[in-house]
Amino acid sequence: MIEYGQYFDMAEYRLYLELLFVGFVLLSILFINNIFLYKQKITDYISLMLIFGIAMSAFEIIWTILDAFPNTTAATFASACGYSLAFVLFALFLNRYLIDRLGLKPKKIHIIIFYVLPFIVFSLVCLTTWWTKWMLFVDENGMVQTGEYFDSVCYWLILSYLFSPPLWAIYYLTIGRKHKPAEAEISGSLIAFGFMVPVLYWLELVVVGDVGQLYETMSLPVSISLVYLVANVSTHSILSSRAKIEAVETDLRIAAKIQTDALPPVAPEFADHLEINLRGSMNTAKEVGGDFYDYFAIDKDRICFLIADVSGKGTPAALFMMTAKTVIKDYALTRSTTSEIFTAVNERLCENNEAGMFATAWIGIVDTRTMTLQYTNAGHNYPLLLAKGKSCEMLKTVHGLFLAGMEYTQYKQSELKLNPGDRLLLYTDGVTEAHNREDALYGTDRLEKVLESSKDDSGDEVLERIFADVNVFADGVAQFDDITMIVLSIKE
Repeated sequence: MIEYGQYFDMAEYRLYLELLFVGFVLLSILFINNIFLYKQKITDYISLMLIFGIAMSAFEIIWTILDAFPNTTAATFASACGYSLAFVLFALFLNRYLIDRLGLKPKKIHIIIFYVLPFIVFSLVCLTTWWTKWMLFVDENGMVQTGEYFDSVCYWLILSYLFSPPLWAIYYLTIGRKHKPAEAEISGSLIAFGFMVPVLYWLELVVVGDVGQLYETMSLPVSISLVYLVANVSTHSILSSRAKIEAVETDLRIAAKIQTDALPPVAPEFADHLEINLRGSMNTAKEVGGDFYDYFAIDKDRICFLIADVSGKGTPAALFMMTAKTVIKDYALTRSTTSEIFTAVNERLCENNEAGMFATAWIGIVDTRTMTLQYTNAGHNYPLLLAKGKSCEMLKTVHGLFLAGMEYTQYKQSELKLNPGDRLLLYTDGVTEAHNREDALYGTDRLEKVLESSKDDSGDEVLERIFADVNVFADGVAQFDDITMIVLSIKE
């Protein structure tokens, strides 16, 4: 670099350092935001590019300051070499970042030819330049000067990395439209970046003056142009992500509406069986859930009701839920016993179940002529029976593996005589496995106490009290699983 007094007066020298410092600060802010705000890895292209951009600006500031003092030759030479290496690495990783954002995927051989080998050669030239004087040398006045190969090696290597992405962008906006990658929407920003660098460079010459060498004022316009580019690309990514998120949220709202509409009425009235009262509720942990319940009349004497919990959460569980619910109802209307229903349903769900989804389920059929409950439990939570005048008890019977678990599973069934005043509660593990801030589980003991304390309440009130008690117990801890319940009451 040339002694500042030769080209700068003191005001211009100070302004030049201030501009360099501004570029350094802007790159540092981008890096901090990238790591701490956007949670990017330090090994990502943009992070590496910003690291070497900061190093480039720092070395140039040091080089500019030390170059005014001839007795600091070694330090000045080291900072000049550091600046050169940092600038090339900065341009290299900027190129990789922009090429990646354009959707281009270079092959391994291309990475070696265009990135690895050039940098190795450039590094060797820089490290030996103290003796070869190809890149940098110290003149008779103790000043660090650029060698005869500096422009042809460093300058053109940097320009190749900086301006090849804008050239690709121009190609995709013109003759390459048909081959345009999905990510190439940032092409306009890249072209603007390509124009900003020379424009800002010439503007800097007008403000600061001619400093003798092109490379000496190159990093500043590149830094400022980069701030524009990264901010623009990041904004584009944020807006694109927001649009995608909004589209997904819209789809989820529609899916949630479809799922809600697929559930039976919360308060069904079976006109021919006023002694039977069924109530159900479902509170999903996400927009759509994997739990479901159903109740419907099979014929004039029998009423079927069921509850199930699909493995997983979210959309996959909801899709499997819709399939399982439909299949169960279809077979419930054509099979005579609960064991036959689940045996047929299991065979159907095991077909083409490559995703490995499954569901625990419990199904019961009440014969209103005899008030006999026939039921089958496919790996589901034990229901709670509150018989009139008695304490809660669990129906601790499992009649087979969960649905879609294994082909050719044969399910069994049990029967239970119901009497006026009896109440049966079905629930999913979202109730008993709700936890509080101390990671304690809600558990069945607490559930039994709530059910017993609400023996004189209506079915709706029972469900509301249980859900409210779960929330009190959770004490602000977010619901992590769907909470689904059905309560069957036999009127007196």
